[in-house]
Amino acid sequence: MLFNLIILLVPLLAAAAYSKDQFSSEYLAKWGRIERQMMQMRVAQANQSSPATASAKADDPTAPLTNPYTSDAIAAAEAEALGLPAPSAAPAGSAAPADTPPGNAWGTFTIEDLKKLVPQSTSGDFLLDVPQIFYTAGDRELMAVMEGIPVETTAQLMPETHDNPNQTRLKAFRLFIECCAADARPISIPVDFEKAPPDYQEMGWYRLYGTLHFVEEENGLVPLMKMNRIEPTTEPTDGLLF
Repeated sequence: MLFNLIILLVPLLAAAAYSKDQFSSEYLAKWGRIERQMMQMRVAQANQSSPATASAKADDPTAPLTNPYTSDAIAAAEAEALGLPAPSAAPAGSAAPADTPPGNAWGTFTIEDLKKLVPQSTSGDFLLDVPQIFYTAGDRELMAVMEGIPVETTAQLMPETHDNPNQTRLKAFRLFIECCAADARPISIPVDFEKAPPDYQEMGWYRLYGTLHFVEEENGLVPLMKMNRIEPTTEPTDGLLF
């Protein structure tokens, strides 16, 4: 009996003593890349089903990919679907055709709706978690409204190893749980400093301030924060998001 207990307990005690209380950076980098690629695949499928995007690619398959979710692009796509002139082609001050169908019954999502749903700091920054930013990619109305808004978020930082040719980016991530801690996976977004990133502690916690943008990368559409500044902070009590 004593021998059996030793065989069972020694490996368990050794693992408890020497294992880290967090996921390794290799795990986070691998699963962060997988999550981003899966998101880009979903957005690409949505793009292919967009009339404006499909028409443009059919006319010129070599045309560069652009962001189809800006306000102007959405308006142009809706006009094309209705058989109306593009907004830029309409004469200034002209009224919309009388037979133009109304918007959907729930109305259009606006910046005022966003302000009702998302708290803001005293300086006007929208307080968003990294997963909330991550999952805005692909939602036409959200992206049109949120393009260029000031954002404050809290996240851990690590090197960005994907789509970072100029070495101006870091990766901001949070661990997201659907079931239990064992299935926690990192949800990440790139943060761009437009120059060499400042000194930082890898896997350290920071409060990030910047503006939100949606950019077309080599592998698809990505939500990206253009950084104004970062500030070290302590791990929040809700370190794991559900």
